[in-house]
Amino acid sequence: MEGDVWIYRRDPSIQRPWESVVERTSNGTPYLAPEIVLLFKAPHARQEKNRTDLMRTLPLLDDERRRWLHAALRRAHPGHEWIALIDS
Repeated sequence: MEGDVWIYRRDPSIQRPWESVVERTSNGTPYLAPEIVLLFKAPHARQEKNRTDLMRTLPLLDDERRRWLHAALRRAHPGHEWIALIDS
């Protein structure tokens, strides 16, 4: 992180404003945005838990989050198997 910007360490060209990376529950508990969590899990996609997390979370992502994850995967992990799953 630099200032108020989150930077993906595997590819520093992938950046987001900090306020869009950390979200909060209704009682104020912070958590990472789901598309960020999936990006972190992508290098370990062959682990069944990570693929299950993708398949459960993907239908819940709105179009903007899906587009962001798709673009981030294409940039950081070209040819990643999850790209095709997001496309479908």
